[in-house]
Amino acid sequence: MSALEVWFTWRLMKPLVAALLFICVCAVRVQAQPTRVGLERWCGSARISLAGDPGFLYRLEASADPTSPNWDFLATLSLDGGVQTWQDAHSATEARRFYRALRMAYPESSTASDFRLIDQTGRARWLYYNFGAPNVRAVTLIFAGNGCTKLRQMVPTIKALTNRFSPQGVLFWLVDSNTGDNRSNILAEATALGMSNGPPILHDAAQLVARRYRASASTEAVAIDTSNFQIIYRGAIDDRLGTNAVDCTQHYLSNALTQLLVGGVANPRETRVDGCSLSLRPAYPNLCYANDIAPLLSAKCVRCHSEGNVAPFSMTNYQIIQSQSDRIRDEVMTGRMPPWHADPIYGKFTNDSSLTLEEAAKLMQWVEEGAPRGTGPDPLAESPPPPQDFPAGWPVSLGQPDAILRIPLQDIPASGTIPYRYISVFNNAFTNDVWLRAAVARPSNTRVVHHCLVFEGDPNASDGGLAGFYTGYVPGQIPVAFPPGTGKLLKKGQLFTFQMHYTAAGPNQTEQTELGLYVSPVPPNATLQTKSAYSVLFGIPGGAPDYQSTATTAVLSTNITLFEMSPHMHLRGSRFKFEAVYQNGTRETLLSVPAYYFGWQSLYRFTQPKYLPRGTRIMCTANWDNTAQNGALMAALDETGESRYSPTRTVTFGEQSYDEMFIGYLNYAEVPGPLQ
Repeated sequence: MSALEVWFTWRLMKPLVAALLFICVCAVRVQAQPTRVGLERWCGSARISLAGDPGFLYRLEASADPTSPNWDFLATLSLDGGVQTWQDAHSATEARRFYRALRMAYPESSTASDFRLIDQTGRARWLYYNFGAPNVRAVTLIFAGNGCTKLRQMVPTIKALTNRFSPQGVLFWLVDSNTGDNRSNILAEATALGMSNGPPILHDAAQLVARRYRASASTEAVAIDTSNFQIIYRGAIDDRLGTNAVDCTQHYLSNALTQLLVGGVANPRETRVDGCSLSLRPAYPNLCYANDIAPLLSAKCVRCHSEGNVAPFSMTNYQIIQSQSDRIRDEVMTGRMPPWHADPIYGKFTNDSSLTLEEAAKLMQWVEEGAPRGTGPDPLAESPPPPQDFPAGWPVSLGQPDAILRIPLQDIPASGTIPYRYISVFNNAFTNDVWLRAAVARPSNTRVVHHCLVFEGDPNASDGGLAGFYTGYVPGQIPVAFPPGTGKLLKKGQLFTFQMHYTAAGPNQTEQTELGLYVSPVPPNATLQTKSAYSVLFGIPGGAPDYQSTATTAVLSTNITLFEMSPHMHLRGSRFKFEAVYQNGTRETLLSVPAYYFGWQSLYRFTQPKYLPRGTRIMCTANWDNTAQNGALMAALDETGESRYSPTRTVTFGEQSYDEMFIGYLNYAEVPGPLQ
């Protein structure tokens, strides 16, 4: 801000009289033209007029005591050479009110931080997905909280704004950041307010978005230009004092969006908000890198962010973390890291690698505070993770296999599409049948292995060949032992077939995938089986943003205990859901993946295995995004130049990643009742 301050006062008296105006220039400054301030009564309140240097912003503040160090923010006005006016609706209820205008040296510009949240219906909403979208001009966030009277009063206005501006390419998202609100009561509140059909209400459970956007009150609006993701306006929707707008109500948000759509500039840029205060958890005092942050990173991140593993940088000391802190913030805000994609309200999983709400809040607060080092030792430097974990080595959690089978060395060309390879290998590791507690497929060159699936049997056999799935490797997989109490029988001389999907990564390379076999010391209680719900009968049209298809298993002829699920699609896959459909027709969501990511395909293992009675069937629902907004698809198109990645073509089932798949894998055991 410059040193120029303009002060003036508004006084309400028993007969209403004109305002007293005074100006204080605190420092001499060469100006193109003098700052001029006017004050008049309008609609029973003070209307301020301001003229000054073009291209500057003025911050209006008010106080009942001009000697007080604490002044309340009112609005930020932009001057374009003409006179700008602003009405202080709250002055009508004040006995005495002093004002000042602070000239800001440079026009403000604020880039909206990216984030991804799940709405009340279970859909993921990603802000930067809308960058450059042909039919989206702006995204407007309106912060909200259950039980807020101001929000309830503004519902008709929010609906009217949505109806008016949505056809013009403006998206409206409500963001609920209140402590104590959850998806269930958010949905109930939306239904009670008549908003169950929109706009969507995103649940900011960890309050990361509210804190990043400095939101403090329900009904606070933030309007974002999606051409450059600049915040064009933030503050109140309008300045009404009661339930209804009046003739002189200033419609801030509506005016800002109108200006954006015609190529103008919002004015005011920011206003005060009078909604209910958001119920935010207190900030954590005295966060310490050594005691709070490094242990968190060690538990959730370092396994991949270490030498020789898949992450792009290694978390080896504080200096690395501090230099990457902004990147860490962005990855957590968008839900890309840690790599866990299940909707948290459906099921509990033993391999859940996500941050807890407390962990996420602590990490983001520490980053916002400048990632301070503090005192104490550096746990990341003094206790590095074991080197060469999977896939660089065998999984540390499992140890060295009892036996290893290898496919012949494969030559991988530098370019072009490589057809699937089916490579058979005999089990010559054991002279008798053995039960296995784990089986791990480990590529020797992850740059060229798109995925590997290992089956029993011969693909060229007359009976159809591949009899059963054994194990596999997909990007991002963390191998674990088979579920407790289960195993797979490995027969002497068993033939394995490796389905190898290679991708060219130039120059010419070699690869030799291994199969690690871990013997169980005792026979298991049940045989682990793998089946799937799948479909090949779909066609995703070019340009389709949310094409959907379903597939079901056969009706279960026995009781089963379901241990694990894993969705599989290719680059156009966007979301996936598993549901149990019981004999009486009721449905239960077992797993929802609202933001499917092809580059990190997880196996989801229940903390408590799910018993499903005979007569149940499993239904899978898949959605695909075949548009230019699909960043993974467009990256493949740019990298390869392969036109079959184009979002304009109709896509059907196929083995290559420019085609699509729809498979919901299930790992289970047949049992007479639930496993104890």
